Parts: sequence; structure tokens; C-alpha cells
Amino acid sequence: MIDPRRLRVLQAVAVHGSVAAAAGALHLTPPAVSQQLLALERETGASLIDRSGKQVSLTAAGRLLAGHGERISAQLRQAERDLAELTGQAAGPVLIAAFQSVMAPLIGPALRHLAAASPAIRPVVAERYGPAAVAELRLGDLDIVLAEYDAASAPPAEPRLGQRHLAFDPYVLVIPPDWQVAPSSLRDLAGRPWVAGPPGTACDRALQRLAAEAGIAIPAGDVCVEFPSVLALVAAGRGAAIIPQMTLRQAPVTVCALPPLGGRHIAAWHQAGPHQPAPATAAVLDALVQAARAAPQAPLTI
Repeated sequence: MIDPRRLRVLQAVAVHGSVAAAAGALHLTPPAVSQQLLALERETGASLIDRSGKQVSLTAAGRLLAGHGERISAQLRQAERDLAELTGQAAGPVLIAAFQSVMAPLIGPALRHLAAASPAIRPVVAERYGPAAVAELRLGDLDIVLAEYDAASAPPAEPRLGQRHLAFDPYVLVIPPDWQVAPSSLRDLAGRPWVAGPPGTACDRALQRLAAEAGIAIPAGDVCVEFPSVLALVAAGRGAAIIPQMTLRQAPVTVCALPPLGGRHIAAWHQAGPHQPAPATAAVLDALVQAARAAPQAPLTI
């Protein structure tokens, strides 16, 4: 039986003209694309790739199969639209990748809304994040991928994907309760320790940007992936931190009133193109937008 995910890889090679270009479009490595193509050849018993030249190209069988793959994808999208129009209700599974800090304020409320308003939609949530999740979206293994990026940075470029903006989440400064200081800017914390996020994350970029603007150094210290861990270490006196306001819970930390520090954007990626997103995916995106609009804002008090 032919795996439709491998058909998508073959289609990418047909569209982009090479394994390397297809790998870039799919956010996969060239060896991973080659492995998918070899597996597809084993499934079909046909030679799909001409490897005799300096660059690979599709054989006649490969071009034929890539064309069928595109028509199959289009037919599946049309079937979803026809069924939604006939029944007046979107239905089917929607696979969602999300990260820890949006689960409570966005994912949970959206799922509750869908269960009441669209019971025929079957959302499935996986805690995944970053380029690997985007690659799965491109392959069709996911329908929606939630992402974050620092508002001071350009939005990530994801060609041939659609984006739905969900929320702007302002940053706040939190410090240990026993520091007994009321900083008016980050300069007042010069020389003090910090709890940071992993390099390249939205909050890490924000901390480095704000420290550079304030002219202070961020000494090497604790690094945490998840915000509950950040808040636990701040409460334990390990250092200050920049966190999104949405992640602030009833942690024993001091929230400092400062001028705006910027924030992060939270967005949902989905497949783009004719007749995309599918009706069920569109309904989930609408529910996420509604949840973002209704998300409560944590109080900012010292």
C-alpha cells in the first residue's frame, strides 16, 4: 500500500526539481528525503528516481505517481469540503502541535469550545515545537502547528504555509521576592543573576535584546525550557527572568512594573494553497482565535 506521506515527498521533488530543494521546502535533510523516496520505490516496485546523472530526476513512473499524488490530495480536500457542505458541520481528525505555555490559556479553552460546538471534529494534541513540527506539517502528519516568536524579530519565513495570528503576549520582569528591590529598568539589575531560556527561543532573544538596550551583561546561569521551571527557580532566588505575561501563574515571585518590554507573538501555521485549510482545520483555527481573545491577562503588581 502506498504511503501518502511519501507521495508528498515525491511531489516536492517534482515541484522543486531536486532532492536538496525538496528537503529545504519540507524542512527535512536531503538524506531523509532520499530515504522516503527509496521506501516509496520499495512499496511500488517501480524505479521513480533517475540517479544516473549528476542530479536526480523523476522517471516516467515517478512523474506519473507524483501527478496521482497531487490529484489524490486535491480529491481528499474536496471530499472534506463536500461533506461539510452536505452536513452543515465540519468533521474528522485535526492533528495539532502545541507547546506547554499555550496549553492552559489557548488549547484547553479551544478544545472545550469545539467539544460543545463541533462534536464531529476530533482534535488530537501533541506537545511538539519548532522545525521538526513544521516539517511534519509540510508532510501532512500535522494540520496545525502553534509557534511563538519575539515581536521585535521578523516573523519566521515559512513558504507555502498559511499563518493565523492568535495573540500578542507582553513580556514581564519577575525577580525573587527576597531581593527587596523595585527596579525602574533592567540597569538596576546589573550584576545580578538571571534564569534564561534556551538559545534561539523567543524569550532568550528578548532577554539578549533588552540587556543590550540597557547596557548590562547576562552572566551564564540557569537555563530552563518550560516557564513553570523558570518561575520555580526565580522563586528560589536563583535570578531574575523575562517571561510572557500569559505564563504567569500564582508563583511566589515579584512582578516588576516597568515600561513595555515588548512581547511574543503566538501564531498557528497550517497548510496553504487552493481550498486550504480544510473545513475541520479552519474550525479549530477559529476556536483558537476565540480562545486567544478571551484569554485573561495576569495582573501586573509589585
